[in-house]
Amino acid sequence: MGLYNISYSDKETDKLINDEMGKPYSLIKKIKLKGIGSRRMIIEHFSDNMKHLTLKVSGIQYANIELRPKGLIIHINQGIYTYAWTVPFFRLSIYNGDYFTVHGNGNFIQFNKEKSWKENRTFLQKIMHLKSIYNPTT
Repeated sequence: MGLYNISYSDKETDKLINDEMGKPYSLIKKIKLKGIGSRRMIIEHFSDNMKHLTLKVSGIQYANIELRPKGLIIHINQGIYTYAWTVPFFRLSIYNGDYFTVHGNGNFIQFNKEKSWKENRTFLQKIMHLKSIYNPTT
Protein backbone atom coordinates (compact mmCIF):
# COMPACT_ATOMS: atom_id res chain seq x y z
CA MET A 1 0.00 0.00 0.00
CA GLY A 2 1.21 3.42 -0.83
CA LEU A 3 0.06 6.58 0.85
CA TYR A 4 1.48 9.68 -0.78
CA ASN A 5 1.14 13.40 -0.11
CA ILE A 6 0.32 14.77 -3.56
CA SER A 7 -0.50 18.33 -2.47
CA TYR A 8 2.45 19.59 -4.48
CA SER A 9 3.80 18.28 -7.77
CA ASP A 10 6.77 15.98 -7.23
CA LYS A 11 8.32 13.95 -10.06
CA GLU A 12 9.64 11.27 -7.69
CA THR A 13 6.18 10.71 -6.14
CA ASP A 14 4.59 10.64 -9.61
CA LYS A 15 7.13 8.00 -10.69
CA LEU A 16 6.47 5.85 -7.59
CA ILE A 17 2.69 6.00 -8.18
CA ASN A 18 3.06 5.27 -11.92
CA ASP A 19 5.37 2.30 -11.22
CA GLU A 20 2.91 0.89 -8.69
CA MET A 21 -0.43 1.60 -10.43
CA GLY A 22 0.50 2.03 -14.10
CA LYS A 23 0.56 5.28 -16.03
CA PRO A 24 -2.67 7.29 -16.33
CA TYR A 25 -4.99 6.18 -19.12
CA SER A 26 -4.78 7.95 -22.47
CA LEU A 27 -7.68 10.12 -23.62
CA ILE A 28 -8.81 7.41 -26.07
CA LYS A 29 -8.80 4.75 -23.32
CA LYS A 30 -10.67 7.11 -20.94
CA ILE A 31 -13.38 7.52 -23.58
CA LYS A 32 -13.53 3.75 -24.22
CA LEU A 33 -13.90 3.13 -20.48
CA LYS A 34 -16.58 5.86 -20.28
CA GLY A 35 -14.63 7.68 -17.59
CA ILE A 36 -11.97 6.72 -15.07
CA GLY A 37 -13.02 8.75 -12.02
CA SER A 38 -15.73 8.55 -9.40
CA ARG A 39 -17.88 11.35 -8.18
CA ARG A 40 -16.94 12.96 -4.88
CA MET A 41 -17.67 10.72 -1.89
CA ILE A 42 -18.10 11.57 1.79
CA ILE A 43 -15.65 9.80 4.10
CA GLU A 44 -17.15 8.45 7.33
CA HIS A 45 -14.28 6.44 8.88
CA PHE A 46 -10.65 5.41 8.33
CA SER A 47 -8.91 2.25 9.55
CA ASP A 48 -6.59 2.78 12.53
CA ASN A 49 -3.45 3.02 10.35
CA MET A 50 -5.03 5.86 8.38
CA LYS A 51 -6.74 7.83 11.18
CA HIS A 52 -4.10 10.56 10.89
CA LEU A 53 -5.83 11.60 7.64
CA THR A 54 -9.01 12.58 9.50
CA LEU A 55 -9.74 16.29 9.41
CA LYS A 56 -8.55 18.06 12.55
CA VAL A 57 -11.55 20.41 12.49
CA SER A 58 -15.14 19.31 12.18
CA GLY A 59 -16.58 19.20 8.71
CA ILE A 60 -17.26 16.90 5.82
CA GLN A 61 -14.25 15.12 4.34
CA TYR A 62 -14.25 13.98 0.73
CA ALA A 63 -12.43 11.55 -1.51
CA ASN A 64 -12.70 10.33 -5.07
CA ILE A 65 -11.40 7.28 -6.91
CA GLU A 66 -9.21 7.23 -10.03
CA LEU A 67 -8.85 4.07 -12.10
CA ARG A 68 -5.40 3.02 -13.23
CA PRO A 69 -4.32 -0.07 -15.23
CA LYS A 70 -3.09 -1.92 -12.10
CA GLY A 71 -5.60 -0.69 -9.51
CA LEU A 72 -7.10 2.39 -7.87
CA ILE A 73 -5.87 5.66 -6.51
CA ILE A 74 -8.12 7.12 -3.84
CA HIS A 75 -7.59 10.87 -3.61
CA ILE A 76 -8.27 12.01 -0.02
CA ASN A 77 -8.77 15.67 0.78
CA GLN A 78 -7.53 16.81 4.18
CA GLY A 79 -7.97 20.56 4.30
CA ILE A 80 -5.26 22.12 2.14
CA TYR A 81 -3.54 18.75 1.63
CA THR A 82 -4.36 15.94 -0.77
CA TYR A 83 -3.24 12.36 -0.27
CA ALA A 84 -3.23 9.47 -2.71
CA TRP A 85 -3.86 5.97 -1.36
CA THR A 86 -2.89 3.36 -3.94
CA VAL A 87 -4.69 0.01 -3.89
CA PRO A 88 -3.62 -2.65 -6.43
CA PHE A 89 -6.44 -4.77 -7.89
CA PHE A 90 -5.01 -7.96 -6.35
CA ARG A 91 -5.40 -6.45 -2.85
CA LEU A 92 -8.72 -4.66 -3.44
CA SER A 93 -12.02 -5.55 -1.77
CA ILE A 94 -15.20 -3.48 -1.86
CA TYR A 95 -18.04 -4.04 0.60
CA ASN A 96 -21.59 -2.75 0.59
CA GLY A 97 -22.91 -2.90 4.16
CA ASP A 98 -23.92 -0.11 6.52
CA TYR A 99 -21.19 1.84 4.74
CA PHE A 100 -19.67 1.47 1.31
CA THR A 101 -16.11 0.39 2.17
CA VAL A 102 -12.88 0.05 0.16
CA HIS A 103 -10.31 -2.33 1.68
CA GLY A 104 -6.72 -2.86 0.64
CA ASN A 105 -3.59 -4.18 2.40
CA GLY A 106 -5.33 -4.37 5.77
CA ASN A 107 -6.57 -0.77 5.66
CA PHE A 108 -9.94 0.66 4.72
CA ILE A 109 -11.97 3.78 4.13
CA GLN A 110 -15.71 3.79 4.82
CA PHE A 111 -17.87 6.11 2.77
CA ASN A 112 -21.34 7.50 3.40
CA LYS A 113 -23.57 5.02 1.63
CA GLU A 114 -26.55 7.31 1.02
CA LYS A 115 -24.82 9.42 -1.62
CA SER A 116 -21.62 7.55 -2.43
CA TRP A 117 -23.21 4.24 -3.41
CA LYS A 118 -26.07 5.65 -5.48
CA GLU A 119 -24.01 8.23 -7.38
CA ASN A 120 -21.11 5.85 -8.07
CA ARG A 121 -22.87 2.51 -8.53
CA THR A 122 -22.05 2.06 -12.23
CA PHE A 123 -18.48 3.27 -11.66
CA LEU A 124 -18.02 0.75 -8.82
CA GLN A 125 -19.39 -2.01 -11.05
CA LYS A 126 -16.79 -0.99 -13.65
CA ILE A 127 -14.05 -1.27 -10.99
CA MET A 128 -15.17 -4.79 -10.05
CA HIS A 129 -15.29 -5.80 -13.72
CA LEU A 130 -11.76 -4.48 -14.36
CA LYS A 131 -10.53 -6.20 -11.17
CA SER A 132 -12.02 -9.50 -12.39
CA ILE A 133 -10.20 -9.31 -15.74
CA TYR A 134 -6.95 -7.83 -14.37
CA ASN A 135 -3.91 -9.79 -15.48
CA PRO A 136 -0.62 -8.63 -13.90
CA THR A 137 1.42 -9.97 -16.84
CA THR A 138 -0.13 -7.55 -19.35
